[in-house]
Amino acid sequence: MNSATMPAPRASGLPMLLLIVGVLVLPFVIATGLYFGGWQPTRTLQHGQLLTPPPALPGSGLADVSGRAVATAELHGKWLLVLNLDGPCATGCAARLDELRRIQVSLNKEMGRLRRVVLAPSTSDPALADAARRQPDLLLFAAPPHWLGTPAADGYRLHIIDPLGQRVIDYPAAVGGNELRFDLDRLLKFAWTG
Repeated sequence: MNSATMPAPRASGLPMLLLIVGVLVLPFVIATGLYFGGWQPTRTLQHGQLLTPPPALPGSGLADVSGRAVATAELHGKWLLVLNLDGPCATGCAARLDELRRIQVSLNKEMGRLRRVVLAPSTSDPALADAARRQPDLLLFAAPPHWLGTPAADGYRLHIIDPLGQRVIDYPAAVGGNELRFDLDRLLKFAWTG
């Protein structure tokens, strides 16, 4: 046989195969190392404080506008955006209620999954009664002091409650409407409950 007609020996494909497998496995190795190393990102996308584990709502203590005791189980089934007041509803509180309504409406097709709730020391506050008259879908309840924890220094705080009755995110009173809308949009997009 003539050596000019013999095919050249083929190079082994093993190095290329190992390179491809290494590139595919490397992200999993890095992710596992970060997870078991306890690494946490310094900045997260949510603007509120995520509560882990989420505390459940107290089972009782609420009263509606007519004074009837309301079990918190009646509020389960939808996401709740709760405005927790420490005192009477002042000008800033009334503006915040209008802003929360606009945020809910801006959620478009997801707006039906959310209910707005106001917890106040008393439901006889004229500003709250006016807000409930202008916004019939607003739920107004009298709650004992510190029923959901201590309100913020300026008298109110926002909470997001999941459909199972667990407080999942707390917000300071100073959180902006755009930040709250961003969090709600992401939450309702990825949550299957409620």
